[in-house]
Amino acid sequence: MSAELIAKKYAKVLIEIEKQNELKSSLQVLEMISKTLAEPKVAEIISSPLISNSKKFEIFLKPLEGKISKNLFSILKIMSQKGRLPIIPILKDILSSELRKQSNSFEGEVKADKELNKTELKKLQDILSKYSGSKIVLKQIDKKSDGLKVRVDELGLELNYSKYRVKNELLEYIQKAL
Repeated sequence: MSAELIAKKYAKVLIEIEKQNELKSSLQVLEMISKTLAEPKVAEIISSPLISNSKKFEIFLKPLEGKISKNLFSILKIMSQKGRLPIIPILKDILSSELRKQSNSFEGEVKADKELNKTELKKLQDILSKYSGSKIVLKQIDKKSDGLKVRVDELGLELNYSKYRVKNELLEYIQKAL
């Protein structure tokens, strides 16, 4: 079974047993744990077959007992026993996505040939929010595009305007007109 499918099952259980406000704090804990697991030395320990799952639990998760929700701690304990600590970042992503779906708020990215100011980004956000019926927050990630590209993956939205594409469509139109 793929890691994503397994993580989806854990996320489903967590969503069913925790309240909305507890889910948000659980997500913050999972983000913290994911950052820790991304550290090279920690990743090496987690992936090492020489260290038992119970020892990994004692090192990384036992200190969280009583500081996080009992439900999340139980799920992390089960994940540790099954040797599934490496899929915690995937679980975090899935839980984050589900919370955004529940709150009808999504994040997207913008690629443009120039730096967009806050007003321009706000206009794009407003247009996409009006179109989709969801709250959308955009971040500019690249300035090397030859036009404008906006993506909101979770909604399946993608807008693409490039000078090359417009030029080709114009040439095509002229050729058809002749």
